[in-house]
This record gives sequence, structure tokens and C-alpha cells, in this order.
Amino acid sequence: MPRLTARGVAFLLAGAGILALAYAVERPELLIVGALAVVAPLIALVVVASARPAVRVARQLEPVVAVQGEVVRVTVSVSGRARAAEWLERVPMRPGFAGPGRLPDVRLTRPATFGYRYWPGRRGLVPVGPLLIEGRDPFALAVRVTDTRAVSTQLVLPPVVPLPPGPIPEPSTESGARSARSRERSDDDVVTREYRQGDALRRVHWRVTARQGELMVRQDEPQAGPRSRLVIDTQVGGYRDADGRRDPASVTFEQGVRLAASVAVHLAERGYSVDLLTPTPRTADAPHGDGPAGAVLGELALLGLGPNDAHREPSSRAGSLPVVVIASDPDPETVRWMLAHRSPPAPALALLLGDGARDATGGGEPGASATPETAEAAFARAGWSVARVPASASPEQAWLTLSGVDAQLLPEWAVPRD
Repeated sequence: MPRLTARGVAFLLAGAGILALAYAVERPELLIVGALAVVAPLIALVVVASARPAVRVARQLEPVVAVQGEVVRVTVSVSGRARAAEWLERVPMRPGFAGPGRLPDVRLTRPATFGYRYWPGRRGLVPVGPLLIEGRDPFALAVRVTDTRAVSTQLVLPPVVPLPPGPIPEPSTESGARSARSRERSDDDVVTREYRQGDALRRVHWRVTARQGELMVRQDEPQAGPRSRLVIDTQVGGYRDADGRRDPASVTFEQGVRLAASVAVHLAERGYSVDLLTPTPRTADAPHGDGPAGAVLGELALLGLGPNDAHREPSSRAGSLPVVVIASDPDPETVRWMLAHRSPPAPALALLLGDGARDATGGGEPGASATPETAEAAFARAGWSVARVPASASPEQAWLTLSGVDAQLLPEWAVPRD
């Protein structure tokens, strides 16, 4: 519904005051002034109410699959019928909207187009829109905000930074050629087809969908080759800075997701297929990103903290696969679950974020060591390469620390930057 602006309310109150004054001082000429001041906002309401826009909104996002913190260019096309007005667009970044800007007159034969940029503030499937059209009368006495309800959904991946060579060896020579073909396979080589009822959302190929103008799903041939495991703790109890909201958030967990994304791409570029494992259930229909680690990046984009799970599924120890664990302050049950994912002599790495000091031995349990043992000590005793780094450490610094290099002692030019 249209409403009065502050100026319109001021006119209305001033008019009422002048009418009252006209009767008090018995000055008939003031009645005309007061009546005009009262009627003007009411006429403005009628004008704004009669100028309701009827539009269709189309939105083009570039890139279609975004990365958290990187620029996204949005082009909005408005067709239909609308008078010149101001526009606002809701976007997933602070302060929560883009604009305001000026929308010219829109006619059936003359659509309007405008653009803006935004930087996604969070990962996941985020909404872009709706477009809000704010129409006013010529004197700005009344306003009407029209919600077009046109929303586009964009996949935002966690940021990835290149990691230097680390303790994970190259794949075996017998699968090296197959891995090389997997690495050389470009995004345009992926076979796609039209979306069919029942197809999983995670198989939607976002770039081809944007290019074709209709939903397209990928038909990748399964790529055999060496595999690896990426394990990340997703239990709210494993992060001391997690808040108590319904959807808990943790800065340390977000750093862990960013580190996991960089590790996943690093492993995929070396020829490994990456299996993501978490102690809590994940979204079964996560969309795919692009590149050799696209499936894992899509899952990481939707990954969130969940409740502590003491009855998680047992790990599968089939094969001697490299394992990388990312956690902060895991409880004893979680540490034992993570340790069970390694089959010696496979390489096993554990990156622990923050300054956790929780007992990993289960203190009072039968057979537990009398001396408290931290998660870091438990991984080291099991023969893992383990490093504890500050939650604020960059992925490159954490990876270098895990490789036995003190990143803080390196010159600034020697540490890769974003």
C-alpha cells in the first residue's frame, strides 16, 4: 500500500494546524491554505496508488558460479510498464542491498536495463533480489514500494588459494596417465544434456545452463584413478567460538572450510579424486562447482555446523588412501573416528585450528592414559603429520607449517598471497 513520506505527514499536520488556527482567529483566508495543505498529501496517495508498476525482471549474473569475496557483475532487465522511479536490489552482502539508482520510464516497447556489482559475503546458495521499485509523486509527499518478487539463486563457493607442494606424494605411476587426462580435461569437455524430472540438483552445470538459457546437467564419465580423503569436523562442539544460535556460526569453522577448499583443489590438481567426509550428515543434493574438485567445492559451499553425533557411521578402511583432517577442538570420540580413516602406510595429515586443549584420551574412561592427551598428541602418537596453527592463519601458512616449515620465519615475498 502507498504511504505518506515524512514531508507528506508534515503537510498533513501543518494543514490541520492551519485549519484549527483559521477557526481560532476567525480568518477565512487561512481555510484555503489549510485545505490545500491537507488535500495535497491525499492527492499524492491517489496518484501513487494509480501508478502501480507491472513489470517482469530478468537478471544476468557474471560469473554464474561465484566465489566468496570476489566481484559479481549483475545486469538487470526490466520490461513491462512502470513510471520513472528509484530502485533497490537485495543482495547477500552488507548492508544488504545494492543501489539506490534511477529507473527510467519502462514501456512495453522500451525495457530498461541497469547494472551493479556486489561481493558475496557468505558461501552457499544465496538469493540475489528481489528488485524493489520505489515510486513517488512529483512532490515526494507519498511513496509506494513494489516488491517484484523476482529472485535469482547463485552458488557461492569458498575462496581457494594455491598451495605449495606439501607432504602428499604424487599419485602412483600406474594411475598417473589417467590422472593427467583428468587434470587436462577442461570445463568445456564435460558432456551435458537437458534437465529431466528427478535429476539431482548437484548435477546441474551452471555455466552451460547460463549459456543455453535452460537447465543442463552434466554427464561426466566416471574417472578412475587414485583417491584421497578430506575429513572436516562439522560438530558445533568442536569449535569454541561457535555461537548458540539456531544456525550456529564459527569464524574458526569458516577458516577450516576455506582451508579444506584449498586442500581439495590442491589434491585434485595433483591427480587425486577427493572424497569429503564429515561426522554429521551433509546435504545430499549439493550442486557442483567447476573444475576437477567441483563436486567437493559444491558440498563445502553448503557445509554447516551440526549437533554432536556420538553414533556416526563407522569409517571404511578399504584401500590405503591419503587422508587430510581439518578440525579445531575435536572430542575424544571424534578423534578416534578420524584416526580410523587411515590405513597405514598411507600419508595422514591433521591440521588443527586455534589453541584447543581438550583431552583426546577420554580422561576417565577405562584403559585411558593417566596423563591427559590432547588431540594434537593423539594424532602424533598414531604416526600422523600434525600441526596446530592459529585460526587466523592463511591456508598457505597452515600448509607450510604442516610441511615442517615455520611460515612466520619466511620473508613476506616467500609466502603466497591471495
